[in-house]
Amino acid sequence: MKWHKESEYWDLIENPRGEIYKNLVKVLCHHSDKFYFITRKELKYNQDIITQFAPYCIETYKTKKWAGTETKGPAATVYIMESNEATYDLLVQNASSLYDWVAPELPEDLTFIKNNFTWFTCTSHEEYASFSIRSNYYKKLILKINGLKLERGE
Repeated sequence: MKWHKESEYWDLIENPRGEIYKNLVKVLCHHSDKFYFITRKELKYNQDIITQFAPYCIETYKTKKWAGTETKGPAATVYIMESNEATYDLLVQNASSLYDWVAPELPEDLTFIKNNFTWFTCTSHEEYASFSIRSNYYKKLILKINGLKLERGE
């Protein structure tokens, strides 16, 4: 595998919906060890959906800082999940687009991790998501997602 000295950044320029969303989540789940989403104390969420993920929860913790976000308000709860076929199914059953992952229905800020490297981050309420790519293998993976609208970031 050829590695870059630095990461390349690729920003999503359109909310992936329908089949594009499913294909994106499939790539993310199949090429990540874990992912997380967050909830914030001051917002309401559908607890039934969070409960569906409970069997796959590795860890939860509270923080004021997570990928792409730092809050001055109350700490958020981070739910770290196994990335597998079952969690893929839950991610696509409960949303039809990436930015559906926002209060009051769903937890927020899906973030995917491989080998303790955060390679996909999303700030749902701002409708912003990006990849941090360190290898040609992962670059090819994301560029092959049919219909995914990307641009090279800074």
